[in-house]
This record gives sequence, C-alpha cells and structure tokens, in this order.
Amino acid sequence: MSEVNLIYKITALDLLSKADFALSNKQITEFFISGNYTDYFNIQQILNDLVDSSMVAKEQSANETTYKITAEGLDTLSLFQERLTESIEEDIKNFFQKNGLEMRKENSITSNYYPSTTGGYYVHLHMAEEQRSVMDFTFHVANEEQAKSICTNWRSNYENVYFSLLENLM
Repeated sequence: MSEVNLIYKITALDLLSKADFALSNKQITEFFISGNYTDYFNIQQILNDLVDSSMVAKEQSANETTYKITAEGLDTLSLFQERLTESIEEDIKNFFQKNGLEMRKENSITSNYYPSTTGGYYVHLHMAEEQRSVMDFTFHVANEEQAKSICTNWRSNYENVYFSLLENLM
C-alpha cells in the first residue's frame, strides 16, 4: 500500500472517529474532494478497503450508505494517528465546524425498505432530533416502486408528514 493511501485511510478513520453519528458516503467524499485530497474513485476504494478490513462498518439503506468506525478501526487509528499532519487535523476540525450541524440533520432523517414475507414491501421511516427518536414507523406497500418513491420523498417531506400526523391525531 502506498504511503499516500495509508494517509487517506488514517484520515478517513480520524474523520469517522470525530463524528458521534454515522457519516454518509456523500459527506466523507465531500471532505476529501473539497480539501483537494483525492478524487471520488480513490476515496470509494479507500472506504471499501476499510470495510473489507473491518475497520469501518457500512450500512446500506434505500437511498444512502453510511459508515461508522469500529473498535478495530479505533485501535488502528491509535497506532497510526501521529502520521496525520496538523493541517489535516485542522481541516477535519474546520469541516465539522462548518458542516457538523447540517450533516447531523441530514443523517437524522432516514428511510429504508425491505420485502415482506407475505408479498409487497415494508417501508421504514425515521426522524430524530438531537439523537432522540421523534418519529419512527414502518408500514406496508404493494410494490417496490412505491417503496422506493416513499423513501426518496421522505427526506424532502418529513416535516410536512410529521405536522400532518400531529394535526390529524390531536
């Protein structure tokens, strides 16, 4: 493995260790690309390598992939963290200061779907605020097209759904 790729892996581990929530593929990629560290394809390979070596856990949902550092990743980071320069550490700090609130908000609205054993699909929608579940429900739809559509529209309509439910139930 090249020294540069090792630094990218350590940087990704450090980035994940400083987040108290899972980071999306988009968020991790944004850090590396906006900082002019590497390109999209290289960071995807770095993330895959970290998952394959069990240093990072990957969770796939209907419309998003998120990553969280594992205990093995934390152990590895502790062995190699001194290889990170002060400027990389500063970039990570600034990235969270600038984007942390928005990233937390993005990651607090999740959706997924999975096939039902009796036909159709279950759609699971979740909304959290400050790491507390605000709304969490699962319901059945007839087909995968409906499930995908609901998951896609959830992120942009969750507030309307939430307030509509409250209004209708009170």
